[in-house]
Parts: sequence; structure tokens; C-alpha cells
Amino acid sequence: MKDDAGSAPGTTARPRARFPVGIGIGASAGGPRALMTLLAQLELPVSAFAFLVQHIHPKFTEILCRRLGEVSHLPVVSATDGLEARAGHLYVAPAGAHLAVTRRWPCTFRLNLLNTPPRHGVRPAVDELFLSLAKAFGPRTIGVVLTGMGRDGLDGARAIKADGGIVFAEAESTCVVYGMPRALAEAGIADSLLPIGEMAKAIRAAAMSTAEHGAAVLVRSGG
Repeated sequence: MKDDAGSAPGTTARPRARFPVGIGIGASAGGPRALMTLLAQLELPVSAFAFLVQHIHPKFTEILCRRLGEVSHLPVVSATDGLEARAGHLYVAPAGAHLAVTRRWPCTFRLNLLNTPPRHGVRPAVDELFLSLAKAFGPRTIGVVLTGMGRDGLDGARAIKADGGIVFAEAESTCVVYGMPRALAEAGIADSLLPIGEMAKAIRAAAMSTAEHGAAVLVRSGG
């Protein structure tokens, strides 16, 4: 049996480095149901930071956080301005403000809530989150676009790819609205189009490899 460092108990092998990994998730119409499925299955390495933008009416933000927290393996936190992010947590953008993440030190990241104009008619916008993650985490960024209407997330996904990160999009077969993922697919941005039931495994595999190697690594399943 091996411990988290990859060495057998009782040995003196040096633990593997764990690089910080930034995971951004974006969703719109149909997102709450997809997120419940995803988060019930998603487990991440200890050095992973996770962030979520869901287009939702303000009065439902806290309800969403509570429901996701009931099924998630990660603590689910409503993002507040200036908060220092903790690895192993999922931070949810509040309605009415863009969520951005800035790097202060190599492994220290701060949340910023922005009242800048809406993008694509929405605030928070997935693009704002993804663009900030690409700057903060560089090639250790994983972007995930789930069911939703429109093209929010496309520009941010381009930035993630340009910096060497990975982008996953939900497959049409499980989307309530195949808009946001379609935009990525048609632009050739998505590394993989996955049914929601397969998304957690793909994110975990990519995050684990990225945490160990220091750059985003897409692990493709066989078959």
C-alpha cells in the first residue's frame, strides 16, 4: 500500500511535489442538476483550488451553495471579496459580481469580486473567472464548461488553452441546453467533450497529473 506521496510506508523516499492547480467550472441553464452530479463524484488532490460560476437569480445563490455542500466532497463556500482561497475548497461566485482570482505568492491566491460591466449580459461571467485563472495558475489551469445558453466561457477557455491549460466541455447528450459547450466544440477549444457522468473522473485525473508534473496534463481514457 502506498501513501499520498507515492511511497510505501516505512520508506524514506522524498514525497512528490504538489503544484497548485486551479479548476474553474462554469454553468448556466441546467447547471444546478449537472453540478449535483459532478460534485457528488468529484475528488481532487490536496493542492487543487476550485471555483464556480453559475448563472442564477440572486435569491437562489445561498440555496445552491447549501445544496451543493450536501453532496460535495469539497467544502462549498460563497466567495467574498479579499478572501484568501484554500486548497480543497470550492468557491461559488455570488450573483451580481464577477469572480476573479489573483496570485499573491506562488501558492497563495486571493478572491476578488468585481462590479465591472456584465459580459454576455451576465454578471458573474464564466469568462471573467477563466481569464483570471489563466493568469493566476498559468499552465496548471483546468476549465470546465457545463450546460448553458450562449457563449460565456469561450474567451476564457481560449486564454486557458493559450497558457497551456486544459478545457473540458459537457457533451450534448447530457446537456439541458447545448449552447456554452457547443461554442467551445465548434471553436475547437475543448480537449474533451464528456457526458456529465464521466466529467469528475476526467477532472480528477488531469488535476492529479498536473499537481505532480507542474503543467496541465490531459489523461485520456482508453476505449
